[in-house]
Amino acid sequence: MIPARPRVLLVRPDHLGDVLLTLPAVVALRRALPSAHISYLVAAEASEVPRHCPAVDQTHTLSFPPLTAPPDPPGWAEVVTREASALRGRFDVALVPRPTDPWSGRLVAAAGIPIRLGYAHPHTRPFLTAALPLPRLRHVALLALDLAAAAAEYLGARAVNTEERGRSCFVPSRAEVAEAADVLARGAPGVGPRPLVVHPGSGWALKNWPAHRWGELASALWRRHGTAPLVIGGPGERELVERVVAASDACAEGLAGRLSLGGLAALHRRARLVIATDSGPLHLAAMVGAPVVGLYGPADPLQFAPWCPPSRRQIVRVQLPCSPCRTLVDPPCGASIEPRCVTDMGIEAVLAAADLVAACEPASFPGCSTVAPRPA
Repeated sequence: MIPARPRVLLVRPDHLGDVLLTLPAVVALRRALPSAHISYLVAAEASEVPRHCPAVDQTHTLSFPPLTAPPDPPGWAEVVTREASALRGRFDVALVPRPTDPWSGRLVAAAGIPIRLGYAHPHTRPFLTAALPLPRLRHVALLALDLAAAAAEYLGARAVNTEERGRSCFVPSRAEVAEAADVLARGAPGVGPRPLVVHPGSGWALKNWPAHRWGELASALWRRHGTAPLVIGGPGERELVERVVAASDACAEGLAGRLSLGGLAALHRRARLVIATDSGPLHLAAMVGAPVVGLYGPADPLQFAPWCPPSRRQIVRVQLPCSPCRTLVDPPCGASIEPRCVTDMGIEAVLAAADLVAACEPASFPGCSTVAPRPA
């Protein structure tokens, strides 16, 4: 029997960008099932993502194994036994959108969640009650949307729109909007109210363009637009940001560790342009409506392009026989940092891509200016 208010759990043990790319599925599921109670289970470091999505009712956190761990890593069975008891009886449906995810699969199966949807990967399939065929090179956001559509069908709801890309999923609070405004007000006079933003870092060293290239790019942006670019980084990227600013001949202003995730989203909403490595900040910028340029090395844009209308994004990558190799560990070229698919990207190609999207007006999402709690 289908409950009047189905309880749905989405599990995603991934980094910031991957979790962001599941939010469109939750928004679509909310529209199909307005009365559902929708929860996330994520790693603690990604927990601010679902907490900023108005379609999410509750966020749970768990220390998942590293993404490079084997299917049954040491100690995981004990974690599953402990955590499954806390989840048991609380959910009707579990979605496992990461195709290779035996850790989440084992957990939701042990919790006895009646409907467990995921993909037919050999490591994940044994834990599911139903599995979609494993597609090749499908976008990560679409993988989650396809599962949301399957869940809606199981629950007798209206069809899910799996292609919509113009709705904001991550909404900063009023305090975070004020945080971004304060950072801009205290910045260098040349930054302006609609800043140019660059993000040189990512969670994987193999993706990163050299710092001196970012500095040269920032200097070129200053000359072209008369605006001092903001170089953004997390608390652990202070040295990288400083190197980029130094390489820009002080044309750029560094903002390492000065913004919360919501504050960064609010800053991106005001940006004239965001240029970033394939990373969480790139996906966040696209999701809140900023025009974006993404630099892609080993990863495939077919799977990880910014989730936004094509007119608001440009992808820069190099055509090589081995690119994209779709691996961030032990790529076929043998590089550990700065592979050719990254270093061969030229500044002029990035500037040309920036020119194509810099004229876009900021996207607006009426009614989405703050995070509003859902009614009980």
